[in-house]
Amino acid sequence: MLKNLLLVILILLPVTAEAHSPLISSFPQDGQELGVSPPNIVMIFKTPAKLIKVSLTKSKDEQRKSLLGRFFRSSKGEQITIEHGFLMKNSERHTIALPSLEKGKYSLSWRAMGEDGHVMKGEFAFVIKDG
Repeated sequence: MLKNLLLVILILLPVTAEAHSPLISSFPQDGQELGVSPPNIVMIFKTPAKLIKVSLTKSKDEQRKSLLGRFFRSSKGEQITIEHGFLMKNSERHTIALPSLEKGKYSLSWRAMGEDGHVMKGEFAFVIKDG
């Protein structure tokens, strides 16, 4: 009986591992330095997925933070407003339009749901430098 149970688990394990739809690439890539603001962010998943939440944050300049600023403000940084028309669309490729971004470090956090209902999340960062 135990052997049969282990056999079933071993057979199903690869199927469930393949059912998820991980992020396979993005533009900008994690850690990428850009000379200009990108017009959009592109995210490509292994299989179709629905983005259910996306948040873009500009990191605060550590040298310019005051003691009061640290006390009263969130340490995460400035939230950047983006249009959310791309949410809940089932696709392997998602394009997120961006406003013009200033020089600085940005972090994009996301949450998506694969076709199997599995929720995935991740984050990547990029930097816009002087061109």
